[in-house]
Amino acid sequence: MNGLELFWVGLANAFSPLNFLMMLTGLVIGVLAGALPGITMLNAIVLVLPFTYSMDIVPSLLLMTAVYGGGIFGGSITGILFNIPGDPMNVPATWEGYALHRKGHVAKALGVAIMASALGGFLSCLVMTLVSPPFARVALSFSATEYFAVVFLGLVSVVVINTRSVASSLVCLFLGMLLGTIGIDDTFGSARFTFNSRLLETGINFTIVLIGLFAIGEVLEQLCERDKIPDQGLKERPKVSLMTPREVWAFKGPLLRGFGSGTMIGMIPGAGATVASFVSYGIERQVSRKPEEFGKGSWDGLNATSSAINASTGGAMIPLLTLGIPGSGATAVMMGAFLMHGIQPGPLLFDKAPESVYTIFAGMLLCNLIMIFAGWVCSKFFSELMRVPETIMGAFIIVFCFVGAYALRNDTSDLWYMAFFGVLGYFMRRYRLPIPPLVLGIILGPLAERYFLTAMIASNNDVSVFFTRPVSAGILLVSIGMLFWPLLQARMNRRKAAAQAAAVAGS
Repeated sequence: MNGLELFWVGLANAFSPLNFLMMLTGLVIGVLAGALPGITMLNAIVLVLPFTYSMDIVPSLLLMTAVYGGGIFGGSITGILFNIPGDPMNVPATWEGYALHRKGHVAKALGVAIMASALGGFLSCLVMTLVSPPFARVALSFSATEYFAVVFLGLVSVVVINTRSVASSLVCLFLGMLLGTIGIDDTFGSARFTFNSRLLETGINFTIVLIGLFAIGEVLEQLCERDKIPDQGLKERPKVSLMTPREVWAFKGPLLRGFGSGTMIGMIPGAGATVASFVSYGIERQVSRKPEEFGKGSWDGLNATSSAINASTGGAMIPLLTLGIPGSGATAVMMGAFLMHGIQPGPLLFDKAPESVYTIFAGMLLCNLIMIFAGWVCSKFFSELMRVPETIMGAFIIVFCFVGAYALRNDTSDLWYMAFFGVLGYFMRRYRLPIPPLVLGIILGPLAERYFLTAMIASNNDVSVFFTRPVSAGILLVSIGMLFWPLLQARMNRRKAAAQAAAVAGS
């Protein structure tokens, strides 16, 4: 059978009662797990893995891919509602979504996040279905130099995030990168900045940093500012307003750019949705006609980053299915499911079990369409929490954050870290210091260091290797252009203002 016939067979198999039930169950689990602070999408996939032991490979993979897609989106819900991203990948969506919430557009912001995520994921699954082999060959040619270039592009996006001062942004970025080095070095296995303290040997988990900076810090700020804002009582029953086809068409640019960057970066093993989210946000900030709105509630930014995070799911599945190389932590767990059932993912999979492969393709396409309904229902559920008084909700959030932080690694030191970063987040808000660069540094800094050292070891410390390989050289040149563009733009604006002042004085 040709590819089209196999797809129709796979679509029919996806609608079988068991497979369809697995997709619905996985979406609900994924969205709820992604939305709850401290419970990550990857944890949810690992938790459902034991339940697949007695299943066939197709319903097992459909269950986990549904958790994958739903979990990546779910973190945007609490980010928009409470300024608490469920996962690091949801941080850019939180920046814009929560700002829009504060402007009174919470219903539309939730609807945009749902639709953009579903469309980005659906389009990436189409790419996965149609052009998996050639895309996988491109990803296979990537080495540590290209990985470093992509992560460096994500770090450079700090200069295009709308903050008060580039200098303060860079200071916070380097501080985050410094915090990311604490603990045992991944490359050489040596302890760094631990000061012989067992508390610091385990390092600082970036999820703990996110929970502290965003969840605890936000609650402390709201409680401290409570006396300055009149109590409005219970809020009206919130709604979720999905985008209309006309609105989708109006935002086609950010949606397609987010889908493109998310799919391409998702294909790179180890990059994942977090890098895709930050890179797409930075790109959209550069090309947007309204860059001044970013950080203050930009619809373009929310559409682009929401589309990118779910588009990375289809991209990450391409190297797994065609080459047997997991493109993310989630797909690594799915590879374990393949091996557990005695199936080796790779090129031979398309010859030995083509119907199973195309059932997974069709199932992922359906999951992204069903996610519109599942996301709408779960958003309505979490939106009801907005009607709870802030003091009560704040207490529940803090308790749940401590439970979630301890559950990550069962390490009491994480609780101290979370409390410290919670207080730090409060003071950074109070003194208007930018939090996004700090988060960016602690998440992407260790990745950049790992890929840089790997490339240096492989090239005998030849730095020119980053510019002799065409792909890495191109990405680095784009990054350097993004780094210096704001400075050039500011200089041109000063010249323009000076010319206008001289013209006025001459007249």
